[in-house]
Amino acid sequence: MAKSKIIKDLANSEINVMTALKRAKVLFSELGNEQLLNWTNYEIEGYPEDAPLPEYRIKVGALIGSYFKGSMANHMKWNNVSLPLGAMPDDLVKDLLTIEFRDGAEALKRLEEEYTKNGGQLGKVVQAAWFPLIAKYNNDLYMNITSAQVVISINAIQNVFSVIENKLLDALLVLEKEFGNLDELDLDTAGKDASEIQKIVDKIIVIIYNDHSIRIGDGNKFKDTTVST
Repeated sequence: MAKSKIIKDLANSEINVMTALKRAKVLFSELGNEQLLNWTNYEIEGYPEDAPLPEYRIKVGALIGSYFKGSMANHMKWNNVSLPLGAMPDDLVKDLLTIEFRDGAEALKRLEEEYTKNGGQLGKVVQAAWFPLIAKYNNDLYMNITSAQVVISINAIQNVFSVIENKLLDALLVLEKEFGNLDELDLDTAGKDASEIQKIVDKIIVIIYNDHSIRIGDGNKFKDTTVST
């Protein structure tokens, strides 16, 4: 059987992730499963505050910042250097360095394009409340941090798109195998009973939710980050 155009277009990068998600939403709606529709809706519109984030949307960045030692009149200063975390407990390190990608696919694509065009550093600003903690766990109370941010590579965003595309491809291949050509965005569910439909749904849920991940961190959200140039 010839492959469905929707599958070939996605495999050949002839359609973007947003278009592929919208088409998948139409197909998933035929299966009547809330989990599948939630996933497509979240990927299109963005994940709300109370929605668990999949693992591929949670990344760990590197801490950089500026600080000085000594008095303001007589001091040594370091600008935009890697900041050590010293003996900071793992849970605090995770809170500090975690960056969440909660925006929808289109917003993430715009951010990727802006970063690619303008360069700079992609990440989140670290609030000043962290500064004395960082100094404390470095056992250096004379470390006066003036600014800090957690930075991350543009590859982090690109990886999100790669994972979404791969999940969509695998899900569409399952649907094509079970229902035939998908180009009309219509599934002939009348030819299968409820148990058969459920088995198909279960296969796709495993593909999409295989990381069984939950949201971590203290509420740091990627939509609150900035691209500095």
